[in-house]
Amino acid sequence: MNPIINRKQDILYKDLAVDLTAHRVSRAGHELLLTPREFALLAVLVTHCDTALSRSQLLEAAWGYAFIGESRTVDVHIKRLREKIKDHTNWAITTVWGIGYKFEVKNQ
Repeated sequence: MNPIINRKQDILYKDLAVDLTAHRVSRAGHELLLTPREFALLAVLVTHCDTALSRSQLLEAAWGYAFIGESRTVDVHIKRLREKIKDHTNWAITTVWGIGYKFEVKNQ
């Protein structure tokens, strides 16, 4: 399933809507309160749907090149993000062992 992307930069997966312009996320019509870093991670993951991204790729994309710290900080933020958006029967944030994470769209 490919996401629906409109001109306003909304990405829609069934009950999940990610507005890249307004930095808003909603699930089943309810707005979710994400930190800026959680939003940045989600935006990277959904715009690279079904692509495994390493922790270092996620750090570069969400934190920028100036970030100095442990790559395990990605794990902590992914955990919090998963708690907030929760998996769906059609999509999930999955762990790709030995690599990192991906936003996986499941077959319907």
